[in-house]
Amino acid sequence: MGDRRMAEVKTENGSLYVYTHENGYRFGDVAKEALLAATPRRDDYPYATRIVVDKLTAPGRDDELGYGLMLTPDGEDEYSSDNSPSIVIDLHEWTVSVTNGEVK
Repeated sequence: MGDRRMAEVKTENGSLYVYTHENGYRFGDVAKEALLAATPRRDDYPYATRIVVDKLTAPGRDDELGYGLMLTPDGEDEYSSDNSPSIVIDLHEWTVSVTNGEVK
């Protein structure tokens, strides 16, 4: 049930993981859009992270279900064979990489 996917938002100091139960097929495209939206705060990890997370979770912002935040990757990712995040948004390198998906 659903379309589960996990994204890692990576900084020099650690990572935050964003999990979705739905629209996982679009999460890679949304990750690219989120990184672009955060460009004005490229040198400010706290703000850039907040902008990225805000964009990733926007469709479910006011809903009880649909998205979650984790400090360790503890969620199912239907696009990854080992349940690790299939999307990595690296705020240090300013890149988005997606395995088993639509964006490279």
